[in-house]
Amino acid sequence: MLENIKSMPAKVLLIISLIIGLMYAVNFIFFSSCSVVNGDECTALIPNGADPDHESYGKSAGTLYVVGALALGTSLGTTLILNEGARGKWTIMIPTIMGFTALVIVLAPPFQGDYVSASNNPLYASFIALACYTGAYVLLKEEGVDEGLENFKLGIGLKNEAKYAIGASVTIGTLYTLNHLFFADGYAGAGGTTIVPGFEDGSYWPDSENYNPASTTPLSFRVLAAFFVVLVSMGLVLLTQGAKGNWAVAHISLFSVTFFTLAVIIGAAVNTDQVIPAGPNEGTYTPDDSTNTSNMAVSAFVLLLNVYGYYKMREEGVEEGMTFGGKDFGNKDDFFFKMYPAVTAVYVVLLLIANYVTQPL
Repeated sequence: MLENIKSMPAKVLLIISLIIGLMYAVNFIFFSSCSVVNGDECTALIPNGADPDHESYGKSAGTLYVVGALALGTSLGTTLILNEGARGKWTIMIPTIMGFTALVIVLAPPFQGDYVSASNNPLYASFIALACYTGAYVLLKEEGVDEGLENFKLGIGLKNEAKYAIGASVTIGTLYTLNHLFFADGYAGAGGTTIVPGFEDGSYWPDSENYNPASTTPLSFRVLAAFFVVLVSMGLVLLTQGAKGNWAVAHISLFSVTFFTLAVIIGAAVNTDQVIPAGPNEGTYTPDDSTNTSNMAVSAFVLLLNVYGYYKMREEGVEEGMTFGGKDFGNKDDFFFKMYPAVTAVYVVLLLIANYVTQPL
């Protein structure tokens, strides 16, 4: 690992962005329920910095938990580049830069709307990660990161049934991205319109009879949407540029969708209580589960689309030129039928540990 990136500055910048991504992934997957109460009476790697009377105190644990799953997927993309080299990896890097740019924008105070974050630390960390990752991308141009970009084309590049599966996945992802970016208030139950049905109107506010102190802030849904930008962009790369030789982006897209979907399903099935140890809402609250069924169904459907899409893309040569550690992968069946199931199984175990051991307060 690391030998296939020749530029030392680019390597250092990628490692810094990777560390930041992994820190937030681990914090949110394993400790989001404690993070949102600022680490009071529990363990959190990165507390949210909220005082007990702040609007965000005790909120957004479930949403940040699935954000952590997507942060893990993007971190896996950085790991792949470090392990396999930069040549042709614009298919991963440009979507990631787009997503982190969206993340910095939604976290910036001028764009937070009526909601004010308890701390700007996530903004600073995201900006540093974006700057490092973008800097690495510029430095890696000499190592062929943009190889193939000159042949970029619009239109449908996939030929067989994969185009329908990936196209449907991109369409659903785009719908949720737009909804969570521009209609997060309505979706969170804080008032306003929404494209995708969300929580009951008014349920976000303390003066409502349906108020749930463990609800999700609109800002957290916008953060989730920023990570959706990465996934949707990767899907569009596959849909427009075709499958042949695009194994790197196909792998990261498949793993990211898998990580997200399993986090949604397992998290929704367990649905642990959120303990709020101080402030006006002190007590134990069960998060609103009114959207659980629809979220589980939609995410499972998207996962099936992506698994089927990858299977059909194999017929179009998606695994052509696939490497491991910069060397020929060997038996191409080993990824889809061995590595992918093995990594998924390990991830499920980690999610079970998170939901039954580290997340409950």
